[in-house]
Amino acid sequence: EYVYPDNDWGAWLTRLAVQEVPGDHDSMVLEPNVRVLAQRMRACLDAAERGEEMMEAPGWVPAAAAE
Repeated sequence: EYVYPDNDWGAWLTRLAVQEVPGDHDSMVLEPNVRVLAQRMRACLDAAERGEEMMEAPGWVPAAAAE
């Protein structure tokens, strides 16, 4: 178990945003948690298609904040 909010992914990426969703590693992809995960992923993909940054969206934590 990592003690970093970004599970130490920030060490490998120049830009990272962390979004917490209900459930754990296994149950976040099961009903009803997967609906929240899918909604958050869709919002991220939609923003990317519009050329927007999701980093400013509520709930997103920049990797730098994890340090």
